Parts: sequence; structure tokens; C-alpha cells
Amino acid sequence: MCIRQKTFRYAVVSFSVSLLLLSGCVAEKSMIPPYQGRAQREAAMGSSHKSLPIPPHAVIEPTAKESGNSGPSVGDDDLLLPVLTRINDRIFSYEQKLAVIKNLEGSLAALSGEQEKQDKLSGCRQQIEDILDRYNGLHQQFLHKDSITTTALFSGKDLLDLEKKDFGFLEGDCGRLLAQDHPERALVPLDKEVVTEKERAVSAAYAAGEYKKTISLYEQLTSTINTPLPYDLTFAYGQALMKTGRETEARKVFTQLLSRIRHHDQAQWEFTLMQLIGDLDFALGSYTPAKKQYSEIVDAYQGLAEKNEWAKQQLSALNVVDQQSREVKAYADLLRSFLAYNPERDGYTVVQKAEAYLKAYPYSLVASSADQLVTINRKQADAWYKKLLEQVDRLAAEKRYQDALLVIERVPRLILPIDKQQELATKARKLRTTEAINRETTVLAQEQQAQENWNKGMTALGTREYDKAIEAFTNVLGTSYDDRARQKIDEAANLAAREDRRRAAELFVRSGRTHDLWSRKKLLLASRQLLQDILIKYPQSDIVDKVKRNLQRIDEEITKIDPNLLSAPMTVNGGLAKPVDKAAGIELEKEGQESELPPARAVKPNAVRE
Repeated sequence: MCIRQKTFRYAVVSFSVSLLLLSGCVAEKSMIPPYQGRAQREAAMGSSHKSLPIPPHAVIEPTAKESGNSGPSVGDDDLLLPVLTRINDRIFSYEQKLAVIKNLEGSLAALSGEQEKQDKLSGCRQQIEDILDRYNGLHQQFLHKDSITTTALFSGKDLLDLEKKDFGFLEGDCGRLLAQDHPERALVPLDKEVVTEKERAVSAAYAAGEYKKTISLYEQLTSTINTPLPYDLTFAYGQALMKTGRETEARKVFTQLLSRIRHHDQAQWEFTLMQLIGDLDFALGSYTPAKKQYSEIVDAYQGLAEKNEWAKQQLSALNVVDQQSREVKAYADLLRSFLAYNPERDGYTVVQKAEAYLKAYPYSLVASSADQLVTINRKQADAWYKKLLEQVDRLAAEKRYQDALLVIERVPRLILPIDKQQELATKARKLRTTEAINRETTVLAQEQQAQENWNKGMTALGTREYDKAIEAFTNVLGTSYDDRARQKIDEAANLAAREDRRRAAELFVRSGRTHDLWSRKKLLLASRQLLQDILIKYPQSDIVDKVKRNLQRIDEEITKIDPNLLSAPMTVNGGLAKPVDKAAGIELEKEGQESELPPARAVKPNAVRE
């Protein structure tokens, strides 16, 4: 009896521990509010808990009906309560999984050509529903009992079978899918070309020193895909974080990357990341993790002096941090500045800080390391400064002097040594001088061109080519000829308007001398067109009012002939499109010919001019 009791107690404890692992150690990635059913179960379970026996290790002998036989059996109510609790937690967990799966099925339903993934989700949902039903069945079986025998608890091996099924689900494809931070991304088909283009954009931004843009583009990319990005891209992201003052976040990225490359056996990245993480810990004042990281480097690369020499020096400084705390802290600050170096922001300041450190602590244990920082950073600063000068020279060659000066003015003088400050000041003075000379040369060339245009205008005015004269005088506006050119434009406009009005008057007179209906209409419309052009081309003319009166007079004559003539279709040159009026029995003459019949009435030559 005692052996049997211990065996059942061990089985219940094992199951309780298993359920505890399932509910506590498996990370639930996406949480949803508990369902109402769970709250009801908890309330019911709470009431049943009150009815459970309080004394520990109470043994209740089951009746023959409970045990299923006439033999003795053992119950243990101290183990029933944790089993109920764990079952309740597993029910809640699978209700969450069921909700996630249903959401995924709804999202995938909008995509075409994804039948295989839809079938996979359907299979996962069926597994979840089966496990959930079995947990609910067990929960209802045990919930309303004041006590239960171990024989009844394990009848049919329901608990052990369900435990095995639960673990199998979590370790299978469905469980791994639901364990992802964003399981929906694994189901959405990706456009590889789009992803590749975005990866190039991240690399380009980092290469250009646009670190904030690098961070933004990288995080946008990771929010849309579910697979890890290439090592070099993630490394660039970590560097960008470091160079924008986010060293703690950068360390986390590098640590995750180190774990990832070790898992995929990418040894070529390992040393760089290990040293970088150690340097970050040192720079951030986390001396103990830094010592551990450097010690790993020394142990791993014992045969490669060039690789572990740096780590050895860093360790030597960390080992005396208690005795030389000020010196070590100064070096940590220098190391942090070096790691976060951004040339456009820092220039030569890190070089200057490193030189100042060596001057203050010439016998430092990390003096040679500081020397290396000076050499490396000076090379970086020189490359940035050379690129800056090349940009200024290129803009100057394009005669964009103001843009070149703006590039110089944007450089904070305090990030440069004195000699380079003087060099930029000298270059800025030369740019201003060159710009002034170029401006004067340009003004002289413009004046010469203005003189040529003035001469063209005067020549055209003398030959009564008024439109050419106006065009030439217009080209010299804004120069020293501006006032004189405006006067000549008005003069040419008045002369041209008078000339066109005179021609319009001649056409009007000719229209009154012909009895040919078609020719008369054509002459009137041609005269009208000339007057309308005056109002458009020469609005500043001093005869505009007279032109308007003449137009009114012509419109009256046209209306007398045909009230609808003013709205009739016109030719390209403003003439009347010639019709054949067969209904009236009149065959009009060909366009361009005048009637030889005597005029029906005479029109005074000055009828249009006055």
C-alpha cells in the first residue's frame, strides 16, 4: 500500500512539474485578454478549492464505485489543486493560440495562390482545438470533486497522453510558427527584388555617413520581413547606433550578432565582434563584463599575438582600475569617443583627446593602445577632411561659389586643429575673391551683350521692323539700358500700332468699293483682325481707344451684311472660310479675287482712321 501510494504521488508530482514547464517556460509571444469562459472556470475552481481538505497529505480512501474495484486506493488532495491550476493555465494558453491562428487565417485568406499555407494553418487550428477540448474535458472531470483518488486521476493515462501531445505541438512546426514575434510575416510572400533594393539603401546610407537614416531604413526593413538580415547589414546598423550615442543598444545588436554567427559557424566575424563588445563594455564602465570578454579573446587566440595583444593591454588596465581609477576612466572616455566617432561631427577632436591622454599619462599601461587610437582616428579624420576639400573645389570649378562657401561655413571650427582652421579660412577668402571677379566679368559680358541688342533694336526701328525692335529692346531690360529700352519699346509699339491701324483702314475702304459679297466680307474681317491684334500685341499704345472705336464701327458693318458672320469659322490667318451658298443661287468667287462690279456705295478713306 505504501509503495503504491508513493508511486502515484510521484506520478502526480511529475505531471505537475511538466505542466509547470509548459505554462511557465514556454514564452507566449502575443497576449490577448482572457476569455469569459476562463473567468467562469476560475470562479468555479475557486469555489471548489474552498471545499478541498486543508490538512496536508490527507489520504482519502475511495469507494468501490470511484476506484472501479473492491480493492483499496489512495487519494491526495494536496496535488489535485496544482494540477487543476496548471490545466487551467494550459486552457488559457491554447485559447490564445487559437485566436492567433484564426487571425492568421483571416489575413491569409486575402492573398491568392497561398493554398498550401492556408492548409497548414487549418491543420494547426485543428491540433489546437483537439488539445483544448481534451484539457477542457479534464478540467470539467476534476473541477467539482471535493477529493479524488490517484487511481481516478490517472485512469486511461489521459494526463500523460495529453502532456505528450502538448509538448509535441510546441516542438512542431505549428508551435515554432506561433512562437515568432510576428508569425504573420512568415506567411506573407516577399518580393525579393524589393527587399534587395531596401538592403542596398541601408548600405548606401551607412557608406555616406548618414547614420540616422541608416537606423531608420534598417528598422523599417526588419518590420516587414521575418528573416534575419545579412551580417554586414546588421553590423552597419549596430555601428550606426554606436555613432549616434546609442551604445547600449549597439552592444545588444553586436551580442545577438555574435551568438548568431557562432550558431552558423561564421568565424571570420567572431574576433571583430568579441573585441568590439569588450571595448563597448570598457567604454561604458562595465569593467567586469569587459574583463571576461578580453579573457576569452586571449584564451581563444593564444597563438595569434597580433589579435590578442590589444585584449591583453585592455586587461592590464582593467586589473589596476582600483588603484588607478582616474587614469582608467579617462581611457574609457577616450575609447567611447573613438567607438562613436562621426567625422562630420567630431573632426579631429578624438585625435586631440587621445594626444591629451598620452600627455597626461605617458606611462599608462594602455599607452600603446592609445597610440593606435591616434593613428587610426587621424587616418579617418584626414580622409574626411580630404573629401571635404574635394567637394569645395568641385563646387568652385562649377562656379557655385556660394555653395562651396556654405560647405566651409558648416564645419565647426573647434573640431579642427589650428592649421586646418587657417587653411579653410584662406580657401574661403579665395572663393569670395574669385566670386567677385567672376561677377564683374559676368557684368561686363552682359553689358557688351546689352550694347549689341540695343544696336539691333535701333537698326530695326529705323527700318520699320517694329516687332524685331521690341524683341531686341526687351532683351536689354534689367541692364544699364533699362530705362532707355522701355522708352524705345513704347515708341516702337506706337509706331507699329499706327501702321497696322492704317492698313486696317485701307482694307475697310476697299470693302466699301466692292459689290462682291464674299470679297467684302473677307476685307472687313481682315481689317477687324488687324485691329484686334493691335490690342493684343501693343496694349501700351496711345491709340488703343481709337482702335476700339474702329472695331465697333467694323462690327456694325459686318452685322449689316450677316448678323451671324462674327461667329462664323475662320481660316488660320483670320480670314473667312469660303462657303458655296447654293440655296441662295449665288456662286461666290474664288478666295483672293475681287469683283469687277462697281461699288454699291463709296466709303470715305478716313472712315476707319477717325
